[in-house]
Amino acid sequence: MNLGELLCLATKQEPPKGNITGICVMCGQETNAGIPLKNCVSDNFMGWNSLFAGNCMCPHCAFLFSDQVFRRKSWVASPEEFRTFKNVEASEILFNPPNPPFFIYIAKIGQRQSWLCCIDRVAGNRNRYFLSHEHYDVPILFERDKAEGMLSKILESLSLGISKTELRSCVFKMKTWEKAYKEGFTDLLRELEGYKQNLLWEVMVDVANRGGQAD
Repeated sequence: MNLGELLCLATKQEPPKGNITGICVMCGQETNAGIPLKNCVSDNFMGWNSLFAGNCMCPHCAFLFSDQVFRRKSWVASPEEFRTFKNVEASEILFNPPNPPFFIYIAKIGQRQSWLCCIDRVAGNRNRYFLSHEHYDVPILFERDKAEGMLSKILESLSLGISKTELRSCVFKMKTWEKAYKEGFTDLLRELEGYKQNLLWEVMVDVANRGGQAD
C-alpha cells in the first residue's frame, strides 16, 4: 500500500481517474487511468526533484494533490480514520499512532509537500516507522526507544532554561555554557552535542515542551 492508497481509504473517497496510459511520475507504476500533470499540480509546485520519469499521475497519486489539507495541516491517516492535529498533539500521536498501516505528517507553515519522499513509506510497525516533517525532504525514522530517551533529555534541558533553538542545532551559546559550569550540567551539554544533525532529535525538539506535550 502506498500513501495515496492509504489516504483514499482513510478519507473514504474515490481517487480521480483520467484516460492516459503511461507511467506515474510519483510511484513509478504503470497506469491506464493516468491524469495529466498540469491537472494535478500548479505552476508553483516545488517538488519536481522528487518525481520519477513518466508522463502522468496515477489516480491514487493524483489524489494526494486533490485536497489542500494534505499540504497545509499536520495529519495522521489509517484505514479507519483521517484526522488533522495541532503541534500540541504531535508528541502524543508519535508515541501512540494508530494500528498499522498508518502515516503521520507534521506540517509547520503548510507550503511544501514533504511527504513526496514517503510515497512508499506507509508504516507497518507502531514502534519503528517513517514519518514526514515539512522541514525535511527525507523520511524521518521514528524508533520508540530512541525517541523516549531523546524526549527525556529535551525536557530536562528545557527545564534548565536551554532554548529550543539551541537544542535543535546542538550549538550552545556562551551564556548557556557559563550557566552550565555554574549549575553543574556541562556533561549534559556535551552529551547533547552528540545529537547534532540527528533528524529524529530535531523533530522531537520541535514537538516537545516543558509539560511533555508539544508546543
